[in-house]
Amino acid sequence: MADFSQNGVITTLQKLKDRPANDFNRELKNISKKRKMVLLLPALVSEFDGPAMPNIIKELMGVKYLHKIVLSLDRSDETRFQKVKEVMSPLPSQIRIVWHDGPRMQALFQELKDADFTLGQPGKGRSVWMTLGYILADPDVDAIALHDCDIVNYRKEMLARLLYPVVNPATDFEFSKGYYARVTDRLYGRVTRLFYTPLIRTMKRILGYNAFIDYLSNFRYALSGEFAFVSSLARGIRISPTWGLEVSMLSEVYQKTSLNRICQVEITDTYEHKHQALEKNKPDKGLIRMATDIAMTLFRVLSQDGIKISQSFFRTLLTAYIQECRLAIEKYHALSLLNGLVYDRHSEIEATEVFVESLKAAMAEFVKDPVGIPMLSAWRRIDAAIPDYPERLRDAVEQDNR
Repeated sequence: MADFSQNGVITTLQKLKDRPANDFNRELKNISKKRKMVLLLPALVSEFDGPAMPNIIKELMGVKYLHKIVLSLDRSDETRFQKVKEVMSPLPSQIRIVWHDGPRMQALFQELKDADFTLGQPGKGRSVWMTLGYILADPDVDAIALHDCDIVNYRKEMLARLLYPVVNPATDFEFSKGYYARVTDRLYGRVTRLFYTPLIRTMKRILGYNAFIDYLSNFRYALSGEFAFVSSLARGIRISPTWGLEVSMLSEVYQKTSLNRICQVEITDTYEHKHQALEKNKPDKGLIRMATDIAMTLFRVLSQDGIKISQSFFRTLLTAYIQECRLAIEKYHALSLLNGLVYDRHSEIEATEVFVESLKAAMAEFVKDPVGIPMLSAWRRIDAAIPDYPERLRDAVEQDNR
């Protein structure tokens, strides 16, 4: 049985028992009569060739409470786009696909660039942001959930647990963050275990009490790609177009709502998805780039909060982080031994050495350019600058889906 302790500033909703999916479905179906819920699925077209996406579609066939399912589709030509529409069409909810590579969407992207909005490079962050704009063009939508499309062991209860806290009228949450254990015969989640968490712990040691760092340290899986929020909150949130998406999202939520209206929810016992390679000779790819972007995002958020980030701060942070990593390896080694898991201590140490280089790169990039890649504007600002843009965005998606 999971613990039920509430020992932090964020409400933690643990999975204490296996609540039947049909039970969730009935209750959320009743709630959906008054509150419209939308599921946003960010996917590369290649994910339809793997085992995860077909299973996700199969599970979603049993979900009856969604107003709409919106697929944010990247790297797809027209032939694959049409094929994906066929694959998604049997789902019981209204289905819409935002085809980011299509001519209509490309024209809308260009219009924002011409209006001097900084969009960054194509990627998950930008695609999620644009898809949110489409969803928010419907004023009747009350809540939006998002989860990744590479979850091999996906079950519809995951979505129910994610949405439930922000739509149940008996609760008062505006944002829920999913968490879970990344474990099979061994521990995964290296960026969280060996980079993000030790870095946050190190910052707590150096800075003393800092409300924002304390807030971040309360999330059990801050880098998870699963969250849900109410539409009124979504309209005012900016999003990072980089790998710092999850951290920037938590920062925006922290600034826009009360801690009492934020929760984290255990959506499943274990979670299995594709594992990215840690390629030491490719610092601008995969997990290494992810770690660099996460650190840069943290530095920028702290500096915006008035924290002085100097070379002496960086020197202390680097050496203290290395020590924190050593402690983390000892802890995870003991945890693995107790549970009979495979634990490759050598590869774990190698990973921390690579992450040290990521941290150094982030420090150098921050010194060179403290502002860095701008956040994608809140949709409230787009509405103000180009009042008819959301309507035309909605029309473009509708035309693509005919």
